[in-house]
Amino acid sequence: MKKACFLIIPALFALISCTSSRREYFDALDRALNLQDHYDLVHTAKQDSIRLVYFAARNDSSRWEAAYSLEKILHYHDIESCYQSVEWMIKDATDRRQKVISECCYANILYKMDSLGRALSVYRQIDTSGLNKDALSAYCYAGYHIYGKLLPKHPEYSALRHELIDKWWRIDSTSVECTAYRNDLLREDGLWNNAIERLEACTLLTPNDTTKQYYFLAKEYLQNGQTEEAILNFAKSAECDMRLGVKAYNALYELARILFRTGDIERADRYMRITLKDAFSSHYESRYDDVILSELEIMNVLLKQNERIRATYLITIISITVMLVVALVLLFLLNRYSRRLNISQKNLHEVSNIKDSFLANYMEKCVDYLNKVDEYRSSLRHTAKDEGPEAIMAMLRKPSFATGEFHDLLSSLDTAFLGIFPDFVEKVNDHMQEGYKLEMPSRGELSTELRILALIKMGITKRQKIAKILNMSVTTVYSYHCNLQKHSLHPDDSFDRIISGL
Repeated sequence: MKKACFLIIPALFALISCTSSRREYFDALDRALNLQDHYDLVHTAKQDSIRLVYFAARNDSSRWEAAYSLEKILHYHDIESCYQSVEWMIKDATDRRQKVISECCYANILYKMDSLGRALSVYRQIDTSGLNKDALSAYCYAGYHIYGKLLPKHPEYSALRHELIDKWWRIDSTSVECTAYRNDLLREDGLWNNAIERLEACTLLTPNDTTKQYYFLAKEYLQNGQTEEAILNFAKSAECDMRLGVKAYNALYELARILFRTGDIERADRYMRITLKDAFSSHYESRYDDVILSELEIMNVLLKQNERIRATYLITIISITVMLVVALVLLFLLNRYSRRLNISQKNLHEVSNIKDSFLANYMEKCVDYLNKVDEYRSSLRHTAKDEGPEAIMAMLRKPSFATGEFHDLLSSLDTAFLGIFPDFVEKVNDHMQEGYKLEMPSRGELSTELRILALIKMGITKRQKIAKILNMSVTTVYSYHCNLQKHSLHPDDSFDRIISGL
């Protein structure tokens, strides 16, 4: 446990220190960005001062030196203005050194203006014999970039680039740019060792060398997977760029890309906007493709993020919509089932009333019938005792009292039914064709047709049961039913269901 604590505490201190360093360098960079207009004025004033020196120079050699100084500070500020200073250099060159450096600057400026064919043609015409350190460095610098740009279509230029950097390294092993390019070529050959140490050991002669050292160190850290160190060095390089009035820079752009990938979207967006504005204001045409492609890459990521967000919103909206639809359907079904339940309860109540009414009527009729049977049996006994068997046979030949009882039972059925459903006949007629309306019952008695329909309303739909209750044949019941259905507004199988629901 103690060992774990000893490991965690240093890690926390390292994290806090790293966060503090990042904030410190970002604050410095943001201050430089806020003062960008001021630095631009200073840079413009410096250009104007050198131009005055150029026009005031007494000889071509002095003018060339002033034009060369102007080219150096315009190199990463405005390519079009830099092109003019290179023209002055070519015009005013007086010795071999000045001529070679002028031609190298011309080839390099053509490369940056994306005129690769002209750049290569000018570059190949340069005479490299007897060059001093400055001229040879300019020659190697220009060739490395021109051949590098053409390398995808001309793999044979790879060996030429290696030769140029080896030559440059032999005469100036402390140059930041030469060391960085040599590290790149060594990495292509699978040699990764000591790249950062070699960069840190370079000699820094100008503020521009310091800017480049931070930038190349950041790239090495990024290659090694040390993202935080890369961010800090890109921030330092970008701050130096701002102070030097540089416009065609890479550091702020690379920093914006890393911040975007690591989730610091707001800061990345702000830095990227400044980068794009300055890239186009510098007229650095060879950079346009890289900047636009990188911007498209970022835009694609943003679009994908927006698509994911929209997809999430769409899924959420669809889910909510589906839930609302389901809720509405459930409410509709609930309301429908509630109505059905109410109808069922009403029907049950009606059935209960029918049951109670008919039960009471049935009990009453049964008691009356039993009393009459008992009276009939008593009269048979007396007749047999007083008048003999012949008299009994005469009584049995007479019509049975059950016939009258059956008529009374149907009359009771009619009375009970109309008592519960007084408007039944009117509702039936609403479903009958004109000219085939059923007559209202006289003296409270239903016709045979209405009795059949009444039994269907009561839930008795089988023809056999109806025939048995009404004491008639099944054929007769079927004939009555077919006639009713044929002259109704529903001459199909829905007739019985409609009558049951009245």
